[in-house]
Amino acid sequence: MNYYYDIILNWSENQEYEFYEWNDTDYLELIKKIPLMKIKHKDFVNVLTNKIKVSEDFLKEIKDKTLLNTKKVINKIEYACLITDGKNVLALEFNKEGLVISRSKLLVDDELGILEFAYNLKEIIFIYEIISPLEYNFYLRQEREAKHLILLEINNLYQNKDKAKLKYLYYEYKEETLDDINLIYHNIIEDLDKDFNKDLLKLYYVIKLSYHNV
Repeated sequence: MNYYYDIILNWSENQEYEFYEWNDTDYLELIKKIPLMKIKHKDFVNVLTNKIKVSEDFLKEIKDKTLLNTKKVINKIEYACLITDGKNVLALEFNKEGLVISRSKLLVDDELGILEFAYNLKEIIFIYEIISPLEYNFYLRQEREAKHLILLEINNLYQNKDKAKLKYLYYEYKEETLDDINLIYHNIIEDLDKDFNKDLLKLYYVIKLSYHNV
């Protein structure tokens, strides 16, 4: 089995983040050693775009072979590995049933190092089952988080009938005055279903600033 050493991973249950979307508050893990598998490109694409389940034999092969870089004790991730098609790299963690439970993209330097190391590796026969397509979100992480905060705030104000703040936010957002909070609410909710834009970003910052000023 091939291994790669000393990389940083940022595990996510739902969607792996590109390195430029990593936040200071993310729980990053420094990996001392992890199995590395080179697979066919079509298999890599299937893993990237679907929920998959690997075989019991595959789990046995990688069991307890991912080590965390800790000073005092040896910590392990029970089932984890890196996969590459020679052009891309993805870290996967599995549960005992073989289902992928978390994923991680890599920092640029780590990915380039792995691609160079994997250049002469032989592809393995990667046996897996496709469970269902992933619901991939093409918005940037910051855009999704901004939309989520706006939605929470608008729902809360609407349910509490806070007409004054709803009118204030809408004026800052649209630069127009509306008295009907039902119309204000539905207009903003409809906009949240559209592409992220500078006006929604402005509303996001106005909401954040409104709490700083409390």
